[in-house]
Amino acid sequence: MNYYFWAGCLLMVGLLVGCQPGEKKTLADKGENVFPVSTHRALNPIAPPGVFIADPEVRQMPDGRVYIYGSRDEPGNSWCSHSYNVLSSSDLVNWHVEQFSFATEGVGKQVDYTDRLLFAPDCIYRDGKYYLYYCLAGGGEDEGVAVSSSPYGPFRDGKVMEGISGIDPSVFIDDDGQAYLFWGQWHARGAKLSKDMLSIEGAVHDSLLTYKTHFFNEGSSVRKRNGIYYLVYGSHSRHGESNCATLDYATATSPLGPYTYRGVIIDNWGSDRNLVNNHGCITEIDGQWYIAYHRPTHATATGTMRKACLEPITFNPDGTIPEVEMTTQGIGGPISPFYRMDAARACLLSGNVMVSVRRPDNDIPVEYLAGIRDGDYAYWKYYDFTGTDADRFICKTWGKNRAAKIEIRLDGPEGELLGVCDLTPMEGEVAYAVHETKIKPVTGKHALVLVFKAVEPADTEDEDLMNLEWFTFSTSHTPR
Repeated sequence: MNYYFWAGCLLMVGLLVGCQPGEKKTLADKGENVFPVSTHRALNPIAPPGVFIADPEVRQMPDGRVYIYGSRDEPGNSWCSHSYNVLSSSDLVNWHVEQFSFATEGVGKQVDYTDRLLFAPDCIYRDGKYYLYYCLAGGGEDEGVAVSSSPYGPFRDGKVMEGISGIDPSVFIDDDGQAYLFWGQWHARGAKLSKDMLSIEGAVHDSLLTYKTHFFNEGSSVRKRNGIYYLVYGSHSRHGESNCATLDYATATSPLGPYTYRGVIIDNWGSDRNLVNNHGCITEIDGQWYIAYHRPTHATATGTMRKACLEPITFNPDGTIPEVEMTTQGIGGPISPFYRMDAARACLLSGNVMVSVRRPDNDIPVEYLAGIRDGDYAYWKYYDFTGTDADRFICKTWGKNRAAKIEIRLDGPEGELLGVCDLTPMEGEVAYAVHETKIKPVTGKHALVLVFKAVEPADTEDEDLMNLEWFTFSTSHTPR
């Protein structure tokens, strides 16, 4: 009886969610998830807790999955590490990690000529093989290439690409089959690739973009749309020479230029108090275009421990790209207030607050907001409270929080006040505390802002109020 009941339910669900005639299929139709994906789970950052992937190059490979190739930040290094991980997904919601796809030392080592740190890579498919273009820190012969029969790797037999000095390789194959490699810092460089994809050939174009004309710093990435070539890069156009927080772009009618400066696509300013750079790409996935970028987390002096993010973008009729903002919702729709939000997904931070991670022995890593002091605040964009009847706020603090208040506000630190959550000081040897308060009714789409306030003056200037791990909303009309 139970079998037939559930079989009937599944059949009915399948009929309800199946594609209608003429409807465009999505990644969910091709991969692991046959039912619609909740938009409330496609959140930024996209990497799992404790995984730090920066400088994302995003590729939809022939198998339909989406792969992200990037630097891997780790504690103890100023920048990056000696190995790469590969992120992949069939639905842009659930991301899987392949560790040590390529390395210059230890597990996964596939070079016999160097043990230098690995900077930003790129990867592309051609004729049954996947070519990983990697970058070495330190100067000299900076670029190399390794090959795999799988987009996951492992990428084998890394070799020097002679004649290239500079960082952040990016690869592009034009409609006529000609492949190009781009790289450089302060001056964007480019050249044709040989048919075997293992070396450059012909002249090196050494000033495709410059700092003076295009505010170019690093991180070249090229894509083509409707006959226009888009070169996306980390730029100094907005925050001075010490910070390339923006991803800017220039366009041309030829892959090797000349390029005309067009403006900013996204700015990651405000995602961390010690932010230093940005790096990413634009990419088309099943007809929709996105901007991939990264946010730093741990307030390190170098702005590292970065995490990849995605936002949808659009194009104007003339091919230009309107600037988009950093969000928590990412490529999904506005977030349900009943979703239990990891506090570390805040898209804007103010004051001393930062994202941190704890890695307990024999347990899962957890990211949370740390270093919270009086007057700090954080944003999560965007929530949709329409029709929810949310009337309570619940949150979890990790560690020994002080007596404090969390103001729950809309759209800004001085915005509409929904309620105040009072935190009593933690006592005893418990690991965490859960707090709850009533909020007033709210509807519509809003940025959620939590403002953190001390109840009493701090004993010392650098005394933190709390570590915030997660929060959610509930309604008294349904069980929690």
